Amino acid sequence: MTQEDEKVCLKELSDGSRQAFEWLFLEWHPRLVDFFTRILGGDEETAYDYAQDVFFDIWMSRKKFSEVKSFGAYLFQMARFKAYNHFDKSAVKTRFKNDVVATSTDSTPSGETVVYASETETLIRKTLEQMPQKRRKVFIMSRFGGKSNDQIAEELGINKRTVENHITTVLDSLRKLIKIIIVLCVTRL
Repeated sequence: MTQEDEKVCLKELSDGSRQAFEWLFLEWHPRLVDFFTRILGGDEETAYDYAQDVFFDIWMSRKKFSEVKSFGAYLFQMARFKAYNHFDKSAVKTRFKNDVVATSTDSTPSGETVVYASETETLIRKTLEQMPQKRRKVFIMSRFGGKSNDQIAEELGINKRTVENHITTVLDSLRKLIKIIIVLCVTRL
């Protein structure tokens, strides 16, 4: 394809021509998959997905392509940015995993952590104690007794939906409590 033909095709693409998009896709997609496969160390499945993503982005931003001078250069620049993002995300995941492993191998919690955990446990216990007896009992049977909702319903002679409602209500209350605890812990820092 000549540069003039490419320019016409890009103009048609920017006008919304599916035919121009399909031609570009068929022409460039295999090269893009090869590029990603080499960059990603042979991971063909991810390479194919990334090539699809790039062409999706091209279609979504098609209006600006009438001003692109070289589609190939533009396409591979998009591909490089996609690859950079891939490696950035991989690096973040690796750092996170390493941090989790490093902190989880520390078997002795700090004094401050012990205090926060103790305060949190006390608040949760008090919150549960303030709930109606049946709701508290259902929750304890479920979360600490390991019983299914059906078992609890049968044992207490209540509807399974009632059991689910009790558990949902307790969990909502505990979530709100945990949010408050987090805010308090953060403001102490």
